[in-house]
Amino acid sequence: MLGNYVAYLEFLDKKLTKFFKSQKPFIFCKKGCAKCCKNAEFPYSALEARYLIDGALSLSEPVQKRIEENLQKTIALKKKFKGKKFLYNCPFLIDDVCCVYDYRGIIC
Repeated sequence: MLGNYVAYLEFLDKKLTKFFKSQKPFIFCKKGCAKCCKNAEFPYSALEARYLIDGALSLSEPVQKRIEENLQKTIALKKKFKGKKFLYNCPFLIDDVCCVYDYRGIIC
């Protein structure tokens, strides 16, 4: 199943690359921007989560430790949260850069 998902991601990436090239004058995102990765929700399917975890496990131990710290902070914030919609920074965002970019979810 994961193989089919990777093939789908490759197909989707080709389509999106073409789209983003055509929209380049209107897109201001660049490495380090991270606006979309902060104060948001990150709904992943089970398959996306599995792929994301595989990517995280391929990272160095210090980076995995930072991710774990980010996750623990997010969990603590959620426990204290009393509102209706919990928004948070992506735990894979380190120094405003996605550390699992090649394994990111479709929403990203």
